[in-house]
Amino acid sequence: MYNLVYVDAVDAETKRVISYTRELIKAYRTVGDELRYNMASTFYMDAFGFVNFRVETACSCLLLVENKLVADALGLSRSLFEHYLLFILMCRGRKLIKLEDLSSSGLTAAQFKAKLRERQDEVAQARAAGRAVPLSVEQYQHTKQIMYVFEGVRDSEDPSYLIPIHYFSFQRFRPEVMRLEDEHYFQYYERSQETKKAVKGFKAEAASQYRYYLSYDALLQNLKLNGVVTSGDIARIEAHYTFLGKTLHPTHHAAQDLHEVSNVHATRPAVGDDQTYAPEARLLTALYVCYIVHGLFEEVARLLEEAPETYVKDPGTATLRKEMAHLSAVFPYFWFVFNEPPLYDKFNWCIYHATDDELKEWGHYSKAPGERITFHQHIFSHFKSGLMEWNNARVGRYPSPIAR
Repeated sequence: MYNLVYVDAVDAETKRVISYTRELIKAYRTVGDELRYNMASTFYMDAFGFVNFRVETACSCLLLVENKLVADALGLSRSLFEHYLLFILMCRGRKLIKLEDLSSSGLTAAQFKAKLRERQDEVAQARAAGRAVPLSVEQYQHTKQIMYVFEGVRDSEDPSYLIPIHYFSFQRFRPEVMRLEDEHYFQYYERSQETKKAVKGFKAEAASQYRYYLSYDALLQNLKLNGVVTSGDIARIEAHYTFLGKTLHPTHHAAQDLHEVSNVHATRPAVGDDQTYAPEARLLTALYVCYIVHGLFEEVARLLEEAPETYVKDPGTATLRKEMAHLSAVFPYFWFVFNEPPLYDKFNWCIYHATDDELKEWGHYSKAPGERITFHQHIFSHFKSGLMEWNNARVGRYPSPIAR
């Protein structure tokens, strides 16, 4: 059974997270009043259009949390998270790729590596001769495809500025073109062979855009390619994406495990479960929404602040930045993607991995180097543990972050 004092503390913290997220959204809306353009740009306006609909989703998630519909809020948060990863690339993706597919060539692994070296040598020689060449030539993931990496698309008004390829890929992609066969659906008239051939080309292009730029695996590949993420960041993305996805895709016990007593099962028809979701599940969901919203606003603020003067005179982000600056101070105990390891993760890591000499050198477990702390993949159980107070004879005391 839950201690009522603890439940009240978690509920109060959840309300605090929701309130802060709504203050962030309020600050985001001030950008529209404070932003000053030198020249209007569709690119920046489209960025607002993208974020605005994500804010709508975030507001829906907060309402679901307030109404204790946690699993649905987490499922929507998975969509929000994926859009956030895409938006990072829409703002910061400065590289595009072209592939030479040798998967049907019959080459052995050794022969493919030799072909890759041959292509790399060709590019090196062309670069030495002063010709325009790709930035690099690499193997694409673990396939028999050679990836040529190029600079992105340069802006027509200001050639010094690169517009990310993901901006165009997102706008052009149509899932119905990629997935649906026209002959299976109503048509007003029979299409000519030329039209069918063109449609086939559109399908191939759509599939290529999705596979190499918009799919989840492609997002991770392009985040790495553009130097946005480290291997540690990727590990955290994978863990969060998987956890959130369990409530979105058919996964046994995904919602059940988030309840107060997860081993009690409903034996009669009901809406959801006869018991309520665990208070920590509501808090965790609110934190996901808060951190993703903060991440989206970070990207749009950076985009405006780094915009060429050709377009932006004043980014109008002062009020937003002031509100955003509070996140790491007020909710430091949630380890998302790009923030530092929380105190509990350092405490837990030091118990099992830090030597006595290291603890003495650092003076306190809180000073353990962040790059050495590994992420815990069991997100919900680990999160719950991090809300409690703990003591360890060797490492010291860990205070509850929600005790007031």
